Amino acid sequence: MRTRSVLFAVALWSTGCHSGGAGASFAGTSLLAPASDAEVAHDELMQADLSRVDSVARLGLANGLATSFSNDVVYLRGGLPIVRGRLAVHAVVAAESIGPHTSVRWQPIRAETSRDRLSGFSYGYAIYGSGRDGAPAMRIDRYIAFWRKADGRWVISGYAETYGTPPPLLALPSAAADSALADVPMGRSRGALDALRAADSDFSLDASRFGTGEAFGRYAAADAQIFSAQGELLTGPDAIAASFGAPAVGSLLVWHPVTGEVAGSGDIGFTVGNAVYTSQREDGVPVVRYSKYLTVWKKQRDGTWRYVVDGGSARPSM
Repeated sequence: MRTRSVLFAVALWSTGCHSGGAGASFAGTSLLAPASDAEVAHDELMQADLSRVDSVARLGLANGLATSFSNDVVYLRGGLPIVRGRLAVHAVVAAESIGPHTSVRWQPIRAETSRDRLSGFSYGYAIYGSGRDGAPAMRIDRYIAFWRKADGRWVISGYAETYGTPPPLLALPSAAADSALADVPMGRSRGALDALRAADSDFSLDASRFGTGEAFGRYAAADAQIFSAQGELLTGPDAIAASFGAPAVGSLLVWHPVTGEVAGSGDIGFTVGNAVYTSQREDGVPVVRYSKYLTVWKKQRDGTWRYVVDGGSARPSM
């Protein structure tokens, strides 16, 4: 969100991605029928997401992750500004305080591709395990990835890490400093990308007019999902809207997209941007919180754009 439990994640670790749920959208297909293009693309995308663990095992965390990203990837890590570029992501991940005995696995719970099978998205859980000193430990985070097929392979062009609890503090490495995106609202353009920009901007405007929860319900696709603070998935406009509760007096959440991407077939895309939440304490002292977000959008049958997943994390005030 812009500002399942451990048992579920452990079950995912042991059973894999085709045990049911959103990630296994073709589970009911006859085993005797030939796979459709959509099924093949879906399975390839799921496999690309799952296989990141193999790259990390071979090359280490920073180098292994870098192989999954496009050169122009947009990356959101908690506590840092939005950065662009594979080299910047490598510098950020290399600076993380993850011990050498830590393993990581990504468990997608949903994946979907565009009509032209050249773009897609996935989201799910990142599970970190450590067995150092004979005391096994596990940490579960969440992620959202937007993928692009380039030269016959899937790479990530937009990636957000979202958290149940904030990650360890990390200063932006000097090697990534020039890659931080300026906090400038996304400019107008032509075609589907501008429709996406407009939808995100209108989304924010409705949040200021009608309240955050109301807006999140209005702009959610029927199958939209967001992660709750506890890590559980909330599904559908009603559940998502209700999760925000009644708006606090004097509170306001506004945001604007700074960049985005849309599939060549014009049916899915993502926006990335910055948000500001303002409120007042009981003693009248103002409270300001800064965050960033990645929203994956899907074009509906009536031509409108609605989000299918949204998440983010804190950022500096810039």
